Amino acid sequence: MIEIHLYGDLRRYIGQEDPRQDAVAFLNARLGLTVAEALQELGVPLDEARHIFINGLYDPEGLERKLQDGDRVGVFPRNMTMPHIRLFAPRTKHESQA
Repeated sequence: MIEIHLYGDLRRYIGQEDPRQDAVAFLNARLGLTVAEALQELGVPLDEARHIFINGLYDPEGLERKLQDGDRVGVFPRNMTMPHIRLFAPRTKHESQA
């Protein structure tokens, strides 16, 4: 199972607009499923997704990242600024291939 956590305006795509409630969708893990494909399945336009975190790590190339069973994905919209993004260690090429 994969958890997709949506933030800001993206929450509306899974019907959870109340900011006091978590906006989480669950998808069955499938071989080769990318973050982009998962978001498309949820009806989230890719041009609205900006900052992607996978298992707590910021991933600047997150839309293309292949997901695995148990992954937790956080997706923030383009219109949500993240001035402290540099504080999050980005996933490196080496980590993504492990």
